[in-house]
Amino acid sequence: MKFDVRVGICLAAAAMLASCSKAPAVPTAPSANTGGTAAVTGPDGSTLKTNAPALVSPVERARAEDRRPTLIWANATGKYGGIGVAYDIEVSTPAAVVYTQTVGESPDFGAHLIPFDLEYDTVYTWRVRSRVGNDMGPWSSWAEFLSPLRPTAAAPTVGGANVCSAPLSEMGPGESRKPRPNDSAIVRAVATAFPGAFFGSCQEHGGSWEFMDRTVDALRAKDGRYGYNAKRGNMFDPSLDVVSYYYRPEVVDINGRPEVYIFDIIGGHCGANPVVIWNDVTDVTFQSGTLGRTMYPRPGRQVTITPCQ
Repeated sequence: MKFDVRVGICLAAAAMLASCSKAPAVPTAPSANTGGTAAVTGPDGSTLKTNAPALVSPVERARAEDRRPTLIWANATGKYGGIGVAYDIEVSTPAAVVYTQTVGESPDFGAHLIPFDLEYDTVYTWRVRSRVGNDMGPWSSWAEFLSPLRPTAAAPTVGGANVCSAPLSEMGPGESRKPRPNDSAIVRAVATAFPGAFFGSCQEHGGSWEFMDRTVDALRAKDGRYGYNAKRGNMFDPSLDVVSYYYRPEVVDINGRPEVYIFDIIGGHCGANPVVIWNDVTDVTFQSGTLGRTMYPRPGRQVTITPCQ
């Protein structure tokens, strides 16, 4: 009997269909949840797709220098983090919330001056979250700080962030300097918030300027006298792990000024285990016959600076 090719093709097709019928069904995509806000609300109640801001200063129960401290945080990032993001601020004592405010966004770091005098020697906590319209991002963790001790004698307090005060003039004999600051907590907070930038900060071994740029910006958010340090006074050679602080009582333009304190902020830079430090090298630098100058911004970095009015 001759084999009919057409019959063979039909039998093969039937066998294939029988085999395919035993394969597991392809799962279908779940239908979109359109009911209520559950589809867009995070476990903490947030509705904006950003991460939480990182608090920079004051933190770790540091004592504020002023009864009206400046709160500094690293901005949130995320899907809506580029344009039109605002920030909710909440400040509390153990007894109650004492201050709330919503402010606009600044590049990289936010800074907000509390507009009233805090109570003396009191523990305050604060936190921040991002906002776009009615959508809120997750709250940051709480940070604690202490307000200043009550002074033994009445004395005016002056905030450090005003960089547009009196016209610059030469220092006279015996004219007082600003005290040497210690803002290691800010450096440590930036390193904690951006560990990749900190451990990748050795520019000589292929690292980047990100950590130094973020740290200088965070320091300047507190006090505009901070800047990069020009090594040996060379304005085209910024230090890779050192910041400067202009110590004159008044400031108009700090760029290129030699009246500076100098602080090393990374111990073991370019080594295997760098650490945050705050090492005052002002006197050592002076005794070695070298001269530091303050600069902002550093060469090659584009920033927007609001001019003094």
